[in-house]
Amino acid sequence: MTYPRRDWRAAVHHDGSALYVSNPLPSYGERVQITLRLPLEAPIEGVALRSAPDGEQAFALMQEAYRDSACRYFVAELKISMPINGYRFRILAEDGMWHYNQLGIQRSEPLDHFDFKLLANFAAPAWLRDAVFYQIFPDRFYNGDPSNDVPPNAWTVGSFTVQRRQWGEPVMTWKEGGNLDFYGGDLVGIAHKLDYLTALGVNALYLNPIFAARSNHRYDVTDFFNIDPYLGGNNALANLRAALDALNMRLILDVTLNHCGWFNPWFVQAQADPNAPTNEFFTFYEHPHRYEMWLGVPSLPKLNYRSQRLRDLMYRQPDSVLRHWLRPPYRIDGWRLDVANMQGRQGAQQLGHEIGREIRAAVKSEGRDRYLMGENFFDGTPHLQGDELDAIMNYQGFTLPLWRWLGNYDHGRGYYPLTSNVPISAETLAAQWATFRAAVPFVIARQQYNLLDSHDTRRFLNIVNGDLALLKLGAVLLFTYLGVPSIYYGDEIGLAGENDPDNRRCMIWDEALWNHDLLAHYKRLIALRRSASALCEGGFQHLYADADLIAYQRHSAAQRLIVIGCRAARQTALVPLWHGGLPDGAELTDLLSGNTYVVQNGLVALEGLSAGSALILEEKH
Repeated sequence: MTYPRRDWRAAVHHDGSALYVSNPLPSYGERVQITLRLPLEAPIEGVALRSAPDGEQAFALMQEAYRDSACRYFVAELKISMPINGYRFRILAEDGMWHYNQLGIQRSEPLDHFDFKLLANFAAPAWLRDAVFYQIFPDRFYNGDPSNDVPPNAWTVGSFTVQRRQWGEPVMTWKEGGNLDFYGGDLVGIAHKLDYLTALGVNALYLNPIFAARSNHRYDVTDFFNIDPYLGGNNALANLRAALDALNMRLILDVTLNHCGWFNPWFVQAQADPNAPTNEFFTFYEHPHRYEMWLGVPSLPKLNYRSQRLRDLMYRQPDSVLRHWLRPPYRIDGWRLDVANMQGRQGAQQLGHEIGREIRAAVKSEGRDRYLMGENFFDGTPHLQGDELDAIMNYQGFTLPLWRWLGNYDHGRGYYPLTSNVPISAETLAAQWATFRAAVPFVIARQQYNLLDSHDTRRFLNIVNGDLALLKLGAVLLFTYLGVPSIYYGDEIGLAGENDPDNRRCMIWDEALWNHDLLAHYKRLIALRRSASALCEGGFQHLYADADLIAYQRHSAAQRLIVIGCRAARQTALVPLWHGGLPDGAELTDLLSGNTYVVQNGLVALEGLSAGSALILEEKH
């Protein structure tokens, strides 16, 4: 919704942070104090908190608790009585009734779907508060032990044979190498480079698949219970875990529950014998060669979760795949579930939510602080309601609209039938971000795995066509947006790459080839993300969007930050801040440049903005 200047409705605000909810992670039976912020000039006659315990609408009149120089604060209690406790606000103004939910303020009665939500007894990994992830594609990061390199011609798949490549050689396309080109990166290599990662400032690693497989990406798992010997085997993972413990760093692994590889003994047995015990793990239409597979790829037969034995083996039993690696000596801190949007789903058989709840129960039984994150390029919000995933790779809720805004790049260009060459406006960027935030509880939104790129996409440097200023702006938004930021290996030094497999180039270790200015920028942002209370625990409020410029606020009890990004040059920009609760005279310091600003007439005036400008303004107390 677009508001005229100084319209009081723009300043109505609530979010799920501790500024507005006395306990964002409540228990059953607890009474939580809910706070709503309104501007002093709002012509209101009353405010009510609306909830729906057991489906029946209920209201609690809110009382004004206090004021500051810009706002009034109203409070009421909400009893936590259900797994998901939704609520919104009714505001009676001089011109009639208004309804306020996570999407904003409106005249008509809204859907419950976009209510604010509090989850009872939710197992939120506390360590995510200041986590910064670093994603590693193991074969391309560092070769720490050449003795375990894959030998040339070790095996053949179809017309392709294993090739041993020299570090830094151009990555082979699938037509050239069939994903059988190996460079020797391994787990020992990651352990050898922990000093680099520590200096960078990251404190959590996400590794692409490391289980035994027959390809360099290892999504074609042949053995879920053993680490690929060409990455160092099980001992290498145990040793890496111990090394990470010494540095207080976290580790999550990548697993595909949707499918396995066609060399997996389960599938080999099922193909050989229709009566094999593992036959029920798959769907055969005409034995042995017509079977359900992932997106028509024969090497990736799809797993069939109608099989209770498969569920036991993958996640339910104490010695199941998911639970095995959560235990000593590996003690990984969580899982990234590959193609989580597809697992358990097969035509009339739609078991995604059923097994999603079972998977969560199994993983959390090994520790409430385990992180369960899934891949989903689309709308993953139905799986983010507190009973399944902790987070998804936040492509639609953060990444893809940012690509369209900064890089004029429409995901799927080249293989989707309709894509656009027209860049979106900041208003559209803000609207898509807001929609995906509004569809999930706040405690989930602050756990979302945010990224600029990954092993499945073009590198962000390529998305912005090599424009380093826009890349830096993208990094500022990544590290200040609501959620958990992640860096894809090499982005911090300027590693480029087009679509898969070019985006999986070898990490560059010759420092003379690094972009040191970019590296310093990343280090600064990582340090800020890990230390700023507004980013670690603060709320989120969208403030302004105008074609090429976007602004939002992160706010905690101890700190207020205003983030402003501008993709195109501007001589002047007047950014409204009054509706964020900032009074005239408030002094702001840019944490990136050191420049200072003062709020006047509800605005901050910016001059001489170049393309890719970014400011992180901290209110001076």
